[in-house]
Amino acid sequence: MYQFDKNPKEILDNIKQLLSIGAQDRNHAFHTPIFSNNADNKSINSRVVVLRKFNEQDLKLSFNTDYRSPKIIDLKKNNVSNFVFYDSKIKIQLRIKTITSIHHNDNVAKEEWRQTRLFSRKCYLTQKAPGSITAIPEDGISRHLKRIDPLQPESEMGYKNFTVITNLIQEIDWLYLASSGHRRLKISLNNKTKFDWIIP
Repeated sequence: MYQFDKNPKEILDNIKQLLSIGAQDRNHAFHTPIFSNNADNKSINSRVVVLRKFNEQDLKLSFNTDYRSPKIIDLKKNNVSNFVFYDSKIKIQLRIKTITSIHHNDNVAKEEWRQTRLFSRKCYLTQKAPGSITAIPEDGISRHLKRIDPLQPESEMGYKNFTVITNLIQEIDWLYLASSGHRRLKISLNNKTKFDWIIP
């Protein structure tokens, strides 16, 4: 049973631990959060992303995407974003407000690309951009790459589309659900860490 009456600093330490595990363990609930951003300043777009890294020192969450994705255009216009994590086993939800930065063809992208497996690189070799209309159901991967990984030289062609999205944490809304009583804590991280217990 999670001790929801812990010191707020201990809760923040636990949050950091969960995010670190989520970035490393593909079977952990925090490995695939929901990421939301403003779309054309008119609506909100949400999608599941794969958490690739959590930088505990800089408080940054990172995932990878295709530079041709429509969300790149939206994030360039408005870089305020939001993550939602939920683990049903421990009954913890995190809503995290972030400021997004786009890394394309820079040192951050190069280093992450260097560590990206051939299987994952194949996603960036599609001829059509993500979100493109297609006459038939397809994933856009060339037929000669179906069920196989690209060779190293061919995989490098995907780098031009590869992008790392880093997200600086501004605020965390932590919620613990329990039949004995829910608990909710707001953690502000802009300049000085501030904790506020709030009604769930």
